[in-house]
Amino acid sequence: MIDISPDFALKSIGRFDDSLVRLSQFRERVLSLTNLYKELATSYLNSLGDDAKITGQEKTKLIDLLEKILTLVSMMRKLDFLPEQSLVSLEKEKGLFRVQIRYMEGNGWELSGSLDPEYKIRISDFKTWFNTILADKMRSFLTEVGNASLDKEISPAEKIEIGKSLDQIAIEIIEMIIYVERIMKFQ
Repeated sequence: MIDISPDFALKSIGRFDDSLVRLSQFRERVLSLTNLYKELATSYLNSLGDDAKITGQEKTKLIDLLEKILTLVSMMRKLDFLPEQSLVSLEKEKGLFRVQIRYMEGNGWELSGSLDPEYKIRISDFKTWFNTILADKMRSFLTEVGNASLDKEISPAEKIEIGKSLDQIAIEIIEMIIYVERIMKFQ
């Protein structure tokens, strides 16, 4: 769970899913990521129901799914593409929104970051974000992995580019968690 302070400082500590940490489980991780992506869409649509409103419990479920995706994206970055990097810095809008993910010994990770008061979250609603921004980032990642895998060998340069795609997914997920937790109204 990402803790968000009143001044939008971010903090979280987590562990990778032990059932998916073997290096030979790359396909399982990709499948799990796509399944979580689909589950997020289904959960959002189900939460709207007949009344088109989202309750606190439904927001909690969305945040839980977003955090699972974030953990899996971080796991894939560390295990599959850039294992030598123990610290990742992500930012948007020239550092007004910044996050660091530190990979600890074993399967742990720690997230810290901040959202500057001048940063404007441009998300207006979950559906638009999901269908445009996240869908585009996921499609780019899957396309890059597919293209890089054609020759059965992912080069170091390809791994760096795929890592960047995962970074883009991660920062979008973190921003959406902030939006759902702090800004999204009970519709």
